[in-house]
Amino acid sequence: MPELSEEEKAVQAAVMEHQRGAARLTMAEDARSLVAYSSGYAVLSTLSSQVDGYPNGALVGFAPDASGLPVFVFSAMSSHTKDLSKVGGQAALTVTAKGFEGAADGRVTLIGDVERVGKEQVEKEGLKELYRERHPNAFWVDFGDFTFYRMASLKAVNFVGGFARAAAPSPDEYLSAEVDPIQAFAAPVMGHMNDDHAESTVAMVMHYVGLPDVEAAQLVALDRLGFMVQVTRQGQTFKLRLPFPRAAADRKDVKSLIVEMTQAAYKDESVQAHLAALAKPEESAAAAGA
Repeated sequence: MPELSEEEKAVQAAVMEHQRGAARLTMAEDARSLVAYSSGYAVLSTLSSQVDGYPNGALVGFAPDASGLPVFVFSAMSSHTKDLSKVGGQAALTVTAKGFEGAADGRVTLIGDVERVGKEQVEKEGLKELYRERHPNAFWVDFGDFTFYRMASLKAVNFVGGFARAAAPSPDEYLSAEVDPIQAFAAPVMGHMNDDHAESTVAMVMHYVGLPDVEAAQLVALDRLGFMVQVTRQGQTFKLRLPFPRAAADRKDVKSLIVEMTQAAYKDESVQAHLAALAKPEESAAAAGA
């Protein structure tokens, strides 16, 4: 690997300093939001009733309740149901971020006691409606051999938000954290930016992070404090945090903040020059194909 120039070392040091100060959700907020906006499916680990002293794992559906704890509906025939009834309720649920592809993506493990929920409690708390809201086609929740369970007590939380971002929020921190409201509509906003305004994202990264020679930039996560961007530069791809100037309250506010940041970035002469240089190969290719 070639040695970095002094100029490049200075650039990387400045970027690292920017990233250390970039506003982010707390780890507990990140964990709560990941669970809330997940696919509703996760891996449940239980103590095996088949092999003494060994764990069992199963992919299960769940719906988080108001406190962020999972509610399940299990068949009496399932191995994990037998584990819970015969061995004990000690369990761990590993939830991955929606669209999870690998180690750079977020995941949360909730460790606690899973207990059976009586019919009266199911009706009183509206757990059937809660589950169906997340899983509309779960017609089998009315079948006689299916029973509601829930993680009744939380013992520990392990959160990994990607490379170099991991923590173990306390159960109280997790339970009291707010779900980020902006992530509810993040996907269409990011899709619009990536499809129609990718050049603007390049401009914002260069201007606000201070990173020159950005070849491409795509939004990969969005919350009320800012967004994560997957950046391509000098043949390398990596993620950076780009915070908003202030917290966003709603979808309209997100749009206003992005417009504000884009306009400021386009006033940067170095950004203008770089974008013009990026556009020239595209113009040449278009002319050649005409």
